[in-house]
Parts: sequence; C-alpha cells; structure tokens
Amino acid sequence: MNQKFSRILGISLIVSSWILWGVILLLPFCKLTLTQYAIVYPVILISTNIFWIGAALVGKELVRKFNFLTKVKKWHKKFQTKKET
Repeated sequence: MNQKFSRILGISLIVSSWILWGVILLLPFCKLTLTQYAIVYPVILISTNIFWIGAALVGKELVRKFNFLTKVKKWHKKFQTKKET
C-alpha cells in the first residue's frame, strides 16, 4: 500500500510540474508587471524540483514510460529500418 501511494504521489507531482511549465506558454499573453513576473519565475523554477522529486518517488521504470523523447527515438528507428528494406 505504501509503494502504491508513493507512485500516485510521484505521478501527481510530475503532472503538476508539467502544468506549471505550461504556464510559460501563457505568459506572453498576460499583461503582468515586473513584480508579478518576479513572482512567477521562481514558481516555474520550483516546478523543476517538483518533477525530480516525483521522479524519485515513481522510480526509473515509470519515468521511462512517460519519456516522450525515448518513444520518438524508437519510432524513428523503426521507421528508418522499414524505409531501408
């Protein structure tokens, strides 16, 4: 039960860090003052730490499942081998 809770907590931390990084895409459309930007920037930096804490809780195997770049590389290799034959 404890391991299941840590995985759920880790996944939720990873997803919340992605949401916080998504805020970067919205910032150019917001009219914020310099003080407000000074508040938003550390929150985004903290989201990186949130991701790594979640990754530590989840474990290496589950992080690999969420790693999009690894999936793209595998797809590219499959596509290249089919193209060569």
